[in-house]
Amino acid sequence: MNQQVSPWYIRFGRLMSGIASSVIRTTVQYFKNIPSRAINHFRTWMNEKKRLPKRTSPNRIYVLVGYTTQSQIDRRFRKAKYIHLIRNLLLVGIVALLLILGYRSLIPLIDSDRYQQMIGIKDVGEMTKNDPFEPDTTEKVVTFATESTSVDESD
Repeated sequence: MNQQVSPWYIRFGRLMSGIASSVIRTTVQYFKNIPSRAINHFRTWMNEKKRLPKRTSPNRIYVLVGYTTQSQIDRRFRKAKYIHLIRNLLLVGIVALLLILGYRSLIPLIDSDRYQQMIGIKDVGEMTKNDPFEPDTTEKVVTFATESTSVDESD
């Protein structure tokens, strides 16, 4: 019953030391396993390379596992050929579709009649004839005069 409660910083220190020791242990184990993982990777690669038959030509070499027939091999080859053909046709179709969409999206940018109707400008040369930012060289002074009527008190 007479337990003393340790201050928060001591509890926090114990928690952090536990976390730090766990991180250090896993890091050390990771670095210890690097050589064995590299060796295992190399051994696996060598075993796979030894298992494959020697290639004397650039053609594919099929390793037949289990019972198979020539017709099954031909069927797989035709299937791979059709898939390759379909993939190429789809790629050409996608490129053609992108070209059509690109062309259709650029037509409104080229068609200036639409812009003339939207903003009401028929001739760009007419609009830019008088540049509003050009310094005024004519020194025109415009004055506005208004008539004022005053009531004379002597009347």
